[in-house]
Amino acid sequence: MSAQRVSEAELHAYVDGQLDGNRRLAVERWLADDPEAARRAEDYRTQTALLHDLFDTVLREPPTDEEQELADRLKGRLAFNDNRPPWHARPLVRFAAAVMLVVAGAGGGWFGRGAQGPSPVVQQQQQQRQTLATFAEEATQAHRFYTADERFQVELGADNQDELNGWLSKRMGRDVFGPDLGRVGFRLIGGRSLPTDLGAGAQYMYVNDGNKRITLFVGAPRSGNASEFSFTQNGDVLTFYWVEGPLAYALAGRLSKEELLQIAKAVYSDVKAGPPRREEPPPQDQRPQDQQQQQQQQDQPAGVQPISDTQKPKDS
Repeated sequence: MSAQRVSEAELHAYVDGQLDGNRRLAVERWLADDPEAARRAEDYRTQTALLHDLFDTVLREPPTDEEQELADRLKGRLAFNDNRPPWHARPLVRFAAAVMLVVAGAGGGWFGRGAQGPSPVVQQQQQQRQTLATFAEEATQAHRFYTADERFQVELGADNQDELNGWLSKRMGRDVFGPDLGRVGFRLIGGRSLPTDLGAGAQYMYVNDGNKRITLFVGAPRSGNASEFSFTQNGDVLTFYWVEGPLAYALAGRLSKEELLQIAKAVYSDVKAGPPRREEPPPQDQRPQDQQQQQQQQDQPAGVQPISDTQKPKDS
Protein backbone atom coordinates (compact mmCIF):
# COMPACT_ATOMS: atom_id res chain seq x y z
CA MET A 1 0.00 0.00 0.00
CA SER A 2 1.41 3.34 -1.00
CA ALA A 3 1.59 6.27 1.40
CA GLN A 4 -0.63 8.28 -0.98
CA ARG A 5 -3.57 5.96 -0.33
CA VAL A 6 -3.60 6.67 3.42
CA SER A 7 -5.37 9.90 4.24
CA GLU A 8 -4.91 11.94 7.38
CA ALA A 9 -8.49 11.07 8.36
CA GLU A 10 -7.66 7.37 8.12
CA LEU A 11 -4.56 7.86 10.24
CA HIS A 12 -6.67 9.52 12.95
CA ALA A 13 -9.25 6.74 12.68
CA TYR A 14 -6.46 4.17 13.10
CA VAL A 15 -5.15 5.94 16.20
CA ASP A 16 -8.69 6.00 17.63
CA GLY A 17 -9.18 2.28 16.89
CA GLN A 18 -11.99 2.91 14.40
CA LEU A 19 -10.64 1.09 11.31
CA ASP A 20 -11.83 -2.38 10.34
CA GLY A 21 -9.43 -5.32 10.47
CA ASN A 22 -8.14 -5.36 6.87
CA ARG A 23 -7.68 -1.62 6.63
CA ARG A 24 -6.03 -1.49 10.06
CA LEU A 25 -3.44 -4.10 9.03
CA ALA A 26 -2.74 -2.19 5.82
CA VAL A 27 -2.14 1.03 7.75
CA GLU A 28 0.13 -0.79 10.22
CA ARG A 29 2.27 -2.16 7.39
CA TRP A 30 2.55 1.34 5.97
CA LEU A 31 3.56 2.74 9.37
CA ALA A 32 6.16 -0.01 9.77
CA ASP A 33 7.80 1.13 6.52
CA ASP A 34 7.48 4.89 7.17
CA PRO A 35 9.22 5.99 10.41
CA GLU A 36 8.05 9.60 10.03
CA ALA A 37 4.40 8.56 9.76
CA ALA A 38 4.84 6.17 12.69
CA ARG A 39 6.19 9.02 14.82
CA ARG A 40 3.24 11.19 13.82
CA ALA A 41 0.80 8.43 14.77
CA GLU A 42 2.55 8.02 18.11
CA ASP A 43 2.26 11.77 18.74
CA TYR A 44 -1.49 11.55 18.06
CA ARG A 45 -1.79 8.67 20.53
CA THR A 46 0.09 10.61 23.18
CA GLN A 47 -2.12 13.67 22.69
CA THR A 48 -5.26 11.52 22.93
CA ALA A 49 -4.08 9.83 26.12
CA LEU A 50 -3.22 13.14 27.75
CA LEU A 51 -6.57 14.69 26.80
CA HIS A 52 -8.44 11.73 28.27
CA ASP A 53 -6.35 11.85 31.41
CA LEU A 54 -6.97 15.57 31.83
CA PHE A 55 -10.69 15.76 31.03
CA ASP A 56 -12.38 12.37 31.55
CA THR A 57 -12.65 12.90 35.30
CA VAL A 58 -13.99 16.41 34.73
CA LEU A 59 -16.73 15.18 32.39
CA ARG A 60 -17.87 12.62 34.95
CA GLU A 61 -18.21 15.16 37.77
CA PRO A 62 -21.60 16.68 38.61
CA PRO A 63 -21.70 20.30 37.42
CA THR A 64 -21.28 23.15 39.86
CA ASP A 65 -23.48 26.23 39.67
CA GLU A 66 -20.66 28.13 37.95
CA GLU A 67 -20.22 25.36 35.35
CA GLN A 68 -23.97 25.30 34.74
CA GLU A 69 -23.99 29.03 34.14
CA LEU A 70 -20.98 28.88 31.84
CA ALA A 71 -22.48 26.00 29.86
CA ASP A 72 -25.72 27.92 29.45
CA ARG A 73 -23.80 30.91 28.12
CA LEU A 74 -21.82 28.76 25.68
CA LYS A 75 -24.91 27.21 24.12
CA GLY A 76 -26.81 30.48 24.04
CA ARG A 77 -29.49 29.43 26.48
CA LEU A 78 -31.56 32.35 27.77
CA ALA A 79 -33.89 32.58 30.71
CA PHE A 80 -36.87 32.95 28.36
CA ASN A 81 -35.93 29.88 26.26
CA ASP A 82 -36.08 26.87 28.58
CA ASN A 83 -37.28 24.43 25.96
CA ARG A 84 -33.74 23.59 24.80
CA PRO A 85 -32.22 20.20 25.73
CA PRO A 86 -30.50 20.05 29.13
CA TRP A 87 -26.84 21.01 28.99
CA HIS A 88 -25.56 17.62 30.17
CA ALA A 89 -27.14 16.05 27.09
CA ARG A 90 -24.72 18.03 24.93
CA PRO A 91 -21.23 16.48 25.47
CA LEU A 92 -19.43 18.92 23.18
CA VAL A 93 -20.78 21.84 25.18
CA ARG A 94 -19.71 20.28 28.43
CA PHE A 95 -16.26 19.48 27.02
CA ALA A 96 -15.87 23.11 25.93
CA ALA A 97 -16.89 24.24 29.41
CA ALA A 98 -14.36 21.91 30.96
CA VAL A 99 -11.60 23.25 28.72
CA MET A 100 -12.41 26.85 29.59
CA LEU A 101 -12.55 26.05 33.28
CA VAL A 102 -9.18 24.31 33.17
CA VAL A 103 -7.67 27.30 31.39
CA ALA A 104 -9.21 29.64 33.93
CA GLY A 105 -7.98 27.41 36.73
CA ALA A 106 -4.40 27.76 35.53
CA GLY A 107 -4.56 31.50 36.22
CA GLY A 108 -6.78 31.87 39.24
CA GLY A 109 -8.24 28.54 40.32
CA TRP A 110 -11.52 26.92 39.36
CA PHE A 111 -14.74 28.73 40.17
CA GLY A 112 -15.99 27.77 43.62
CA ARG A 113 -12.93 25.59 44.40
CA GLY A 114 -10.77 28.07 46.32
CA ALA A 115 -7.59 29.83 45.31
CA GLN A 116 -5.21 27.00 46.19
CA GLY A 117 -4.20 24.45 43.61
CA PRO A 118 -3.70 20.70 44.18
CA SER A 119 -1.20 19.67 46.79
CA PRO A 120 2.28 18.49 45.72
CA VAL A 121 1.29 14.90 46.49
CA VAL A 122 -1.78 15.13 44.25
CA GLN A 123 0.28 16.79 41.50
CA GLN A 124 2.82 13.98 41.70
CA GLN A 125 0.09 11.35 41.48
CA GLN A 126 -1.47 13.08 38.48
CA GLN A 127 1.89 13.32 36.76
CA GLN A 128 2.58 9.65 37.40
CA ARG A 129 -0.81 8.65 35.97
CA GLN A 130 -0.15 10.70 32.84
CA THR A 131 3.34 9.22 32.47
CA LEU A 132 2.11 5.65 32.92
CA ALA A 133 -0.75 6.22 30.46
CA THR A 134 1.79 7.33 27.87
CA PHE A 135 3.96 4.32 28.73
CA ALA A 136 0.97 2.00 28.17
CA GLU A 137 0.29 3.60 24.79
CA GLU A 138 3.93 3.07 23.81
CA ALA A 139 3.66 -0.57 24.87
CA THR A 140 0.53 -1.01 22.77
CA GLN A 141 2.15 0.60 19.74
CA ALA A 142 5.30 -1.50 20.12
CA HIS A 143 3.15 -4.62 20.38
CA ARG A 144 1.38 -3.78 17.12
CA PHE A 145 4.61 -3.09 15.24
CA TYR A 146 6.68 -6.05 16.36
CA THR A 147 4.02 -8.76 16.31
CA ALA A 148 2.96 -7.81 12.77
CA ASP A 149 6.12 -9.15 11.11
CA GLU A 150 7.88 -12.25 12.48
CA ARG A 151 11.14 -11.29 10.75
CA PHE A 152 11.73 -8.34 13.07
CA GLN A 153 9.88 -9.39 16.21
CA VAL A 154 13.00 -9.66 18.42
CA GLU A 155 16.59 -8.38 18.42
CA LEU A 156 17.95 -11.20 20.56
CA GLY A 157 16.45 -14.65 20.92
CA ALA A 158 15.76 -16.54 24.14
CA ASP A 159 18.14 -19.44 23.41
CA ASN A 160 20.35 -18.05 26.17
CA GLN A 161 18.01 -16.26 28.55
CA ASP A 162 20.82 -15.13 30.86
CA GLU A 163 22.48 -13.38 27.92
CA LEU A 164 19.15 -11.78 26.91
CA ASN A 165 18.44 -10.53 30.44
CA GLY A 166 21.98 -9.25 30.86
CA TRP A 167 21.91 -7.40 27.54
CA LEU A 168 18.58 -5.68 28.27
CA SER A 169 19.64 -4.88 31.85
CA LYS A 170 22.76 -3.20 30.50
CA ARG A 171 20.71 -1.15 28.04
CA MET A 172 18.31 0.01 30.76
CA GLY A 173 20.89 0.45 33.49
CA ARG A 174 18.70 -1.68 35.80
CA ASP A 175 18.27 -5.39 36.43
CA VAL A 176 15.38 -6.77 34.36
CA PHE A 177 14.37 -10.29 33.40
CA GLY A 178 11.72 -12.10 31.39
CA PRO A 179 9.39 -14.07 33.68
CA ASP A 180 8.73 -17.76 33.03
CA LEU A 181 5.15 -17.94 31.75
CA GLY A 182 5.13 -21.63 30.89
CA ARG A 183 2.51 -22.30 33.57
CA VAL A 184 0.06 -20.07 31.67
CA GLY A 185 0.91 -21.56 28.29
CA PHE A 186 3.38 -19.01 26.89
CA ARG A 187 7.09 -19.40 26.16
CA LEU A 188 9.67 -16.64 25.80
CA ILE A 189 11.03 -16.23 22.26
CA GLY A 190 13.26 -13.16 22.73
CA GLY A 191 13.31 -9.44 23.30
CA ARG A 192 14.48 -6.06 22.15
CA SER A 193 15.53 -2.68 23.51
CA LEU A 194 13.25 0.29 22.74
CA PRO A 195 13.22 4.00 23.63
CA THR A 196 10.26 5.18 25.73
CA ASP A 197 9.05 8.37 27.36
CA LEU A 198 10.59 6.97 30.56
CA GLY A 199 13.99 6.42 28.92
CA ALA A 200 15.42 3.13 27.68
CA GLY A 201 12.91 0.28 27.78
CA ALA A 202 12.83 -3.47 27.20
CA GLN A 203 10.26 -5.58 25.38
CA TYR A 204 9.96 -9.33 25.98
CA MET A 205 7.91 -11.37 23.51
CA TYR A 206 6.08 -14.63 24.25
CA VAL A 207 4.09 -17.06 22.09
CA ASN A 208 1.70 -19.93 22.84
CA ASP A 209 0.88 -23.13 20.94
CA GLY A 210 -1.82 -21.26 19.02
CA ASN A 211 0.82 -18.80 17.71
CA LYS A 212 -0.72 -15.93 19.70
CA ARG A 213 1.83 -13.41 20.92
CA ILE A 214 1.95 -11.26 24.02
CA THR A 215 4.60 -8.68 24.92
CA LEU A 216 5.86 -7.44 28.26
CA PHE A 217 7.14 -3.87 28.15
CA VAL A 218 9.45 -2.74 30.97
CA GLY A 219 10.42 0.86 31.76
CA ALA A 220 11.83 2.91 34.63
CA PRO A 221 9.39 5.57 35.92
CA ARG A 222 10.78 8.73 37.48
CA SER A 223 8.81 8.06 40.65
CA GLY A 224 8.87 4.49 41.86
CA ASN A 225 5.51 4.61 43.65
CA ALA A 226 3.79 1.24 43.40
CA SER A 227 0.47 1.21 41.55
CA GLU A 228 -2.26 -1.37 41.05
CA PHE A 229 -3.24 -2.82 37.69
CA SER A 230 -4.62 -0.28 35.23
CA PHE A 231 -6.28 -1.29 31.99
CA THR A 232 -6.51 0.26 28.53
CA GLN A 233 -7.69 -0.96 25.15
CA ASN A 234 -6.81 0.34 21.72
CA GLY A 235 -8.65 -1.45 18.95
CA ASP A 236 -8.11 -5.18 19.44
CA VAL A 237 -4.99 -4.77 21.62
CA LEU A 238 -5.58 -4.90 25.38
CA THR A 239 -2.97 -3.73 27.90
CA PHE A 240 -2.58 -4.06 31.67
CA TYR A 241 0.06 -1.83 33.25
CA TRP A 242 1.39 -1.18 36.73
CA VAL A 243 4.45 -0.16 38.78
CA GLU A 244 6.34 -2.55 41.05
CA GLY A 245 9.51 -1.40 42.79
CA PRO A 246 11.68 0.74 40.52
CA LEU A 247 10.11 -0.52 37.28
CA ALA A 248 6.90 -0.08 35.28
CA TYR A 249 5.36 -3.02 33.42
CA ALA A 250 2.84 -3.18 30.57
CA LEU A 251 1.49 -6.50 29.30
CA ALA A 252 -0.17 -6.26 25.87
CA GLY A 253 -1.93 -8.82 23.71
CA ARG A 254 -4.88 -9.68 21.50
CA LEU A 255 -6.64 -11.82 24.10
CA SER A 256 -9.75 -11.50 26.20
CA LYS A 257 -9.53 -9.22 29.21
CA GLU A 258 -9.88 -12.19 31.58
CA GLU A 259 -7.10 -14.18 29.87
CA LEU A 260 -4.71 -11.24 29.83
CA LEU A 261 -5.44 -10.44 33.48
CA GLN A 262 -4.51 -13.98 34.55
CA ILE A 263 -1.20 -13.68 32.67
CA ALA A 264 -0.58 -10.25 34.21
CA LYS A 265 -1.04 -11.78 37.65
CA ALA A 266 1.51 -14.48 36.78
CA VAL A 267 3.97 -11.81 35.62
CA TYR A 268 3.39 -9.81 38.79
CA SER A 269 4.01 -12.90 40.94
CA ASP A 270 7.33 -13.65 39.20
CA VAL A 271 8.44 -10.01 39.30
CA LYS A 272 7.59 -9.82 42.99
CA ALA A 273 9.65 -12.95 43.69
CA GLY A 274 12.61 -11.69 41.65
CA PRO A 275 14.74 -13.45 39.04
CA PRO A 276 15.30 -17.19 39.60
CA ARG A 277 18.63 -18.10 41.12
CA ARG A 278 20.83 -20.28 38.98
CA GLU A 279 23.24 -22.59 40.78
CA GLU A 280 26.75 -22.41 39.35
CA PRO A 281 28.97 -25.52 39.41
CA PRO A 282 31.71 -25.42 42.07
CA PRO A 283 35.28 -24.63 41.01
CA GLN A 284 37.19 -27.63 39.70
CA ASP A 285 39.62 -27.70 42.64
CA GLN A 286 36.65 -28.01 45.04
CA ARG A 287 35.10 -31.03 43.35
CA PRO A 288 35.56 -34.51 44.86
CA GLN A 289 38.77 -36.18 43.72
CA ASP A 290 36.99 -39.01 41.94
CA GLN A 291 34.99 -36.45 39.85
CA GLN A 292 38.22 -34.65 38.91
CA GLN A 293 39.86 -37.92 37.81
CA GLN A 294 36.76 -38.87 35.85
CA GLN A 295 36.74 -35.47 34.11
CA GLN A 296 40.44 -35.82 33.22
CA GLN A 297 39.78 -39.25 31.73
CA GLN A 298 36.89 -37.85 29.68
CA ASP A 299 39.04 -34.99 28.38
CA GLN A 300 41.80 -37.44 27.33
CA PRO A 301 41.37 -39.41 24.07
CA ALA A 302 41.01 -43.15 24.64
CA GLY A 303 44.19 -45.19 24.20
CA VAL A 304 46.49 -42.16 23.91
CA GLN A 305 49.12 -41.37 26.52
CA PRO A 306 49.78 -37.71 27.30
CA ILE A 307 52.98 -36.29 25.84
CA SER A 308 55.56 -35.23 28.39
CA ASP A 309 56.59 -31.60 28.51
CA THR A 310 60.27 -32.68 28.70
CA GLN A 311 60.37 -35.63 26.27
CA LYS A 312 59.91 -35.45 22.55
CA PRO A 313 57.92 -38.13 20.82
CA LYS A 314 59.99 -40.76 19.01
CA ASP A 315 60.31 -40.38 15.29
CA SER A 316 58.16 -42.85 13.45
